[in-house]
Amino acid sequence: MFPPAAAATLEEFGHDARCVAASELAACSDDRLFEVATAEQRTIVTENYSDFVAIFALHLASGAPHTPVVCVGKQSLPDGSALGPALARRLDAWARANPEPYPGPHWP
Repeated sequence: MFPPAAAATLEEFGHDARCVAASELAACSDDRLFEVATAEQRTIVTENYSDFVAIFALHLASGAPHTPVVCVGKQSLPDGSALGPALARRLDAWARANPEPYPGPHWP
């Protein structure tokens, strides 16, 4: 999971962001997280792209509602306390370039 600092910095940039690790959703399954994000019309940001892309594909194939999934690898970000703000800057730039992202996987 990404650090809470990423969500906090996104909030400072004017986005409605929530950190799963710091919420009641921390212990839920990926399937449940996908369902909640879809119901709340949120975009999922994950480094666990294989699981979430598979969940997206199942929802798409079944005709169930689905949501955007933004896949980001930590290896492309700095370590330590710089990770959260760097991720937030990347996501902010992506969100500004994609104000209405299509449901499905994205790799910013």
